[in-house]
Amino acid sequence: MNQKSLKKFKDVLVKEKQEVMEELLQENESYNSLKEQEEVDILDVAFQAYEKQLLVGLSQNEKNRLERINAALKRIQEGTYGQCADCGCDIEENRLDAIPHALRCVKCSAKQEEEKKKLKTTEQ
Repeated sequence: MNQKSLKKFKDVLVKEKQEVMEELLQENESYNSLKEQEEVDILDVAFQAYEKQLLVGLSQNEKNRLERINAALKRIQEGTYGQCADCGCDIEENRLDAIPHALRCVKCSAKQEEEKKKLKTTEQ
């Protein structure tokens, strides 16, 4: 991958990282605000518990996304960004445009998804 493309993807990843960090901070502030609210009746308690659980789930999704972004930025530093982790081939640039933190090429990603589906059906 050429330097111009690497810089483009690095800029996209850094911007996405900032957005995720801001979302996590907002979720944390919302969670702390909910924790501090006085619980009045059983419906309020149930709704606040639901909101807290929802925020925790959102935070975990954002944390996972942040980990993928950081891993992609590390691959840029190491000179391996844009290479499939499974087969070593170049990941298509249009795939990286859609998913800048992609770890696998389309073929290997599809193969992994198929394996996950098979595993789920055997577990059931």
